[in-house]
Order: sequence, then C-alpha cells, then structure tokens
Amino acid sequence: MLRKLEEQDFDRYVGFAYELALDQTRSGYPTYADGIKSKNDFIARAREAFFRDDEEILLFERNSKVSGWIHYYYLQEDRYLDTCAFCVADGMNEALAEFIDFARERFYGSELYLGFSKENIEAVAALESYGFECIEESYNDVVNFDHYILQPEDKHVVPITQANYKFFSDIHSQHDKDMYWNSERIFTAIDHWRIYAYLLEGKSKGVIYFKDDEFVSEIFGIDFKNDIYDSKLYRALLTASLNDCKRRGTKHMVFFNERKFQSDAINSGFRCVGEYVCYKITL
Repeated sequence: MLRKLEEQDFDRYVGFAYELALDQTRSGYPTYADGIKSKNDFIARAREAFFRDDEEILLFERNSKVSGWIHYYYLQEDRYLDTCAFCVADGMNEALAEFIDFARERFYGSELYLGFSKENIEAVAALESYGFECIEESYNDVVNFDHYILQPEDKHVVPITQANYKFFSDIHSQHDKDMYWNSERIFTAIDHWRIYAYLLEGKSKGVIYFKDDEFVSEIFGIDFKNDIYDSKLYRALLTASLNDCKRRGTKHMVFFNERKFQSDAINSGFRCVGEYVCYKITL
C-alpha cells in the first residue's frame, strides 16, 4: 500500500530512507552511494517536497510495516514524471507495481522515467516485465579532485567561447534533433558551460561540454566528427576538462559514460560508481 508521507512523520522515516539510498541493490537514481551527495543533501532535497506543488513523498507499506520511500516529481508542461528517490527495503517488485498504478491513475498520458543501478536486479526485471523501454545504459563515473593530479595537456585542445563557437556547433549539431541541450540552447547559456574542442588543421574533430559548477560539474557529452570514436581525442578532451576543474577548485566531476569509452575514462582518473539504466513508459 502507498500512502502520502505527512510532514510530522518526516523525521521518523527519513533516516531509514537515506540508509536505503546508500544501497544500490535497494534504491534507484540519483544514487547516494557515489561519495558526493551526503545525508544532509538527501534530507534537504526530501524536505522540498512539502513546499512544491509538483512533488510528493509516498511511503510503501508491506505487511503493516513501512518498507519503502518514493519521492516523485511531475513537470506538468512536459507531462514528465520522475523520481528523486525510490528506496525499498523489501518488495521492490510490489512497490513498483503499486507506484505504476498510482501514476497511471494520477498522471494518465504522461511519460514516466525510472532510473536504477543494474545491481538492483529485482527493479530491472520488474520494469522489463511491465513493458518499460530501456532508453539508456551507461557507467556512472566520478572524479574526486582531492585525489586528482594535473596531467599534461594536448596542444590541439582549445577552449570554446562565443567567438569560436562554430568549432563546437559544427560537431554538436549532428545531434541537435535528439537532445534538449542542442547547439542553440548551449550558446544562449554559454556562461554556464565549459566547452573544449580538439582542432586539427583548422577543423574541429571532437568536443566535450560540461556544466560549470564549483562543487559538482557534470559532463553532458563528448562528440566526434561523423560520430567516429577516437581514443586519443577522447583522452585529450577529458584531460583538458579535468585539469580545468582542478585548477578552478571544483570538488567533483560526474560522467554517465558509454561502454565503449569506459576504459579510457578510468585511465583518465574516473572511478566507476556502477552501471546505470533508465527506463521509460507512457502511462
């Protein structure tokens, strides 16, 4: 059974939920097992549910006992439903089934997205059995810059600004129709982005782009000319980006990385938190 968490019961259950959020076999994404997000972060984010009209926390009860905590949010304009936490101590399959029924009744016609670690075998199997489409499989990689040492950089890698933005857009525009952060939107918000390009004979061969943040920066993508992967370019772009973050005092870097890039990412200084899978269904 699902029931809404009342604010007066928050302190009673939030510690229980956080402990589950540390266990990738019993929780969903975003994970708190990455060594970046803290218990205080979990509590602060959860409390926001009581002050937002588009969020709610549900308790999952099984055998007359609270066994789970589901914090969801809904973007009405986009008809987009997702979760900030999906933590279940026992009965993940049952919790998912009840949440899907709840969501279908409350948000019929919307798209529901649920992300989990592959370690959560029960959740992955349940979502596949319920007809969800797997839309992403990636490695959740992180860097703690306290342990990162500056590396030699390739002279072919240059920072991208408004003045030389074409070097970025020439590559990134290959995917403009497939993503929200297309070339135009990134250009409009370029003050919040860090971008590097690998130039050879005056032409861009690859680009990397990540959000500029003093605590946690996230790489949104690495693109190659004609989508042809080049290990040397990849390592050069990563090194320039990681060095940049280290010099500016960034604490962590996050990258949801493709399988074919993984060995190069690890060799560049990343640590793998786990394998991430994202599922989607139209309710």
